[in-house]
Amino acid sequence: MSSKGFGRGRDGVYRDPIPRGMLIRLAIAAAALLCLLGFAVVRACGRGEEPVQAPRPASISCVGDSITFGFGLSNRDATCWTELLPGLLDDGSTTANFGVTGSCALRDGAYPWIRTALAYRFWESEEDIVILMLGTNDVCDGRWDAAEFERDYAELVADIQAKPSSPQVFVMIPPAIYASPDLDARLVEEAAPAIERVAEEAGATVIDLHALTAGHPEWLPDGIHPNEEGNEAIAELIAEVLEKR
Repeated sequence: MSSKGFGRGRDGVYRDPIPRGMLIRLAIAAAALLCLLGFAVVRACGRGEEPVQAPRPASISCVGDSITFGFGLSNRDATCWTELLPGLLDDGSTTANFGVTGSCALRDGAYPWIRTALAYRFWESEEDIVILMLGTNDVCDGRWDAAEFERDYAELVADIQAKPSSPQVFVMIPPAIYASPDLDARLVEEAAPAIERVAEEAGATVIDLHALTAGHPEWLPDGIHPNEEGNEAIAELIAEVLEKR
């Protein structure tokens, strides 16, 4: 009788040339090695890129004046930038329009937004994002004061951020004012820098509609309010910014 795995001892008995205890230890070591290799493979696979998660649908409140309201549009419920935005985001987000024609940020101005009926409704609402655009009527107001505008704008942004829902705030520099070069200069030289300073201090994001509409007077037929094409351009820019949030 012969076997490759066994050998005959001096007493004529066939025995395993490797002691049983050593075989057990080798088996345990092999199992441990396999476990380590498996763990290493799992870790190596886990180093790949994390799966991209789809953005969560957001509730968006749009606060502003007639440009937010959609003044001058024949069908503002369909063509205002506030209504176009959800379709461009295409993630289930919704918008609520709190635009009030003629309103301003100045609390001592002709028509302060904070004293409008829609403002009271806004303070009762809950949202994830607030898009704020005021300033056009402010620079047109005979009571214009750059320092007071910056103070009142900052207070409004702070009040919005303090809402129970803690919304993320985006502030927009209003479109170009083609109806009056002097008022447009006031917007560029005084109002816009104030808005930017407030945004920086508050940690809000700035969306510059003045830069967007510069060189496009055809988008604002009356020199102030954007038409359908202008609203489309505004909605596209906002969507581009929000998608990076």
